[in-house]
Amino acid sequence: MTFCREIHPWYRFIASMRLHCNRLISYGALVALIGYIMSGPVAFFIVSVVNPQPPWESSALFAENYHTIQDTPYYFGFLLVGGMLMVTAGHYLNYKGSNPVKKFHMLLAVAWTIIFATLIMFNYVSQISFVRNLAVNYKPEYDAAIQIFSMSNPLSFCWANEMWGYGFLGLATILLSGYYQHDSKVIYLLLIVNGFVSLLSAIMTLIDATWVMTTIGLFCYFAWNILMIALMMYLYNHAKRQAKLDDAEPIHSN
Repeated sequence: MTFCREIHPWYRFIASMRLHCNRLISYGALVALIGYIMSGPVAFFIVSVVNPQPPWESSALFAENYHTIQDTPYYFGFLLVGGMLMVTAGHYLNYKGSNPVKKFHMLLAVAWTIIFATLIMFNYVSQISFVRNLAVNYKPEYDAAIQIFSMSNPLSFCWANEMWGYGFLGLATILLSGYYQHDSKVIYLLLIVNGFVSLLSAIMTLIDATWVMTTIGLFCYFAWNILMIALMMYLYNHAKRQAKLDDAEPIHSN
């Protein structure tokens, strides 16, 4: 019996809407997949074609070249963050094993994902609201604030916040990996690889915070996007298959 079925009478409501825990994972993976694709490669292409920012030199130059289209990655990023919250919550709720350590790992994964979501959403709100208004209504006295918060500046606070946010998500995926240890080796390995890659990327900011804007940094960014897109596709397909099995099981009320 899953955790979901133990929280009667809520299970009736969830079952009536056909939202089993596996379905929550599959929906979350799909939402996150759209977020990774649209906020990553697609948004990068759109911004590069329509109105790209030149390499960072000053806040004045940033404001001069600012365009709303440059905020496209952040808007789609909300899907990415929301999807990852759904994925980790779904795994915690759907864990069927009796191992208390693994159950605790699932709970910690949810906690780390919440921390990730908090940090990353702070960045997105800063870019689409705070930095945007400073750029649109630019005055020289706004220079310091733009320099600190704009993600066009590789030395901005928001870039450090971003890298550590995804580092914490990496911790979450490592903790989730045990869920698939004996079920799907591919997902198990992808979760672990993402964890170590994300943590290493965050640690790299301690050595050189500007590396994210270098050629190597951009290459790593796109490689990581491919990794996460593949992971979300595997998670979606796996959870969708499990959801079909759940739908085939009879629902017993207490």
